[in-house]
Amino acid sequence: MARARIRGVLFSLLAAVLLSGCGDPSSAPPLQATASSSVGCAKGESYQHTTLAYHLCFPSGWTSRDYTAEPGAGGAVSVVAFGPPSAVPPHVPASGSFMPPIEVRVVAGPRDQAETSLAQGNQVSQTKVAGIPADKITVTTPGPASGSVIIVFEHQANTYEIEQAPGADDAAFQLLLDSFSFPTS
Repeated sequence: MARARIRGVLFSLLAAVLLSGCGDPSSAPPLQATASSSVGCAKGESYQHTTLAYHLCFPSGWTSRDYTAEPGAGGAVSVVAFGPPSAVPPHVPASGSFMPPIEVRVVAGPRDQAETSLAQGNQVSQTKVAGIPADKITVTTPGPASGSVIIVFEHQANTYEIEQAPGADDAAFQLLLDSFSFPTS
């Protein structure tokens, strides 16, 4: 009888282990970015997201910080900020008003879902990033984000939002946009 109970417990544990891998994929933990300097930059510092595989350059003296697992990430697949060390703290401040000079946010899903709310009431024009058609949204609605520029495009079923905070360095933003690329396969 004890053997039957032990066998039943072992069977239950085995079933739980097997089923735990069959959960909802949307509940998977967010991707953690890891900086890589494998690709050089003629100007500035090199950054390569090791899981999403994009590469970009940002100004020398600036830092990059992965906020993907932070409460301020808002469910994004990835959130990486770029800016002077004093403007990019180790953790998202609790105040909720944190705007790094430049941020690359990646959200799962098609761009029209994310872009509709971003574009509403703001100025929209067309551009390209990494050869991919993108919308450039200049925030004109009143509020703390007024003056922000957000570039939105889709790549491999993810929506990329590259955001420049109000008053941030235009040359740094342009460097990042001009150098943004994906590996060719």
